Amino acid sequence: MQKPIQLQQRLIEQIPQLTAAPEKLALATGAGNVVATSAPSLSFEYRYPLTVTITDEALSETLVDLAVVTVLDWLQVNQPEILGNAAHRLSDFTFVQQASSLVLTLQLTERVLVADAEDVRTITHLPEPPLPENVALPREVYLNGELISSWTV
Repeated sequence: MQKPIQLQQRLIEQIPQLTAAPEKLALATGAGNVVATSAPSLSFEYRYPLTVTITDEALSETLVDLAVVTVLDWLQVNQPEILGNAAHRLSDFTFVQQASSLVLTLQLTERVLVADAEDVRTITHLPEPPLPENVALPREVYLNGELISSWTV
């Protein structure tokens, strides 16, 4: 599965506390489902929860806000139905904040194309459909007028 690795990279890249100490970030997948049909193709979809844990003795509101905004930005491209579907918005991105940790849980899917041609089977992980061309993604984040994170792509 590719989405956990992609999200981990994004969080480390965009959150200065994780850039400096990536060991504060842990990701784990939970029990999931493989969804397939009896169609001629063996194509399928992974459906699974991903738990993202950020541990910091000085867990601040700034770190929590930046983590949530970074995940929302990532979801916009990599799991847009969580943001675009009312039923998914209510249940597919949850959190628990404790004194020194933030635990985010995302319900993710990944599509996998399986194609058979000339005695060869090819397995391809499919990306999400691309964003419309007029969507500009930011490179800096401000909280209450103060720059808290910036990055290059």
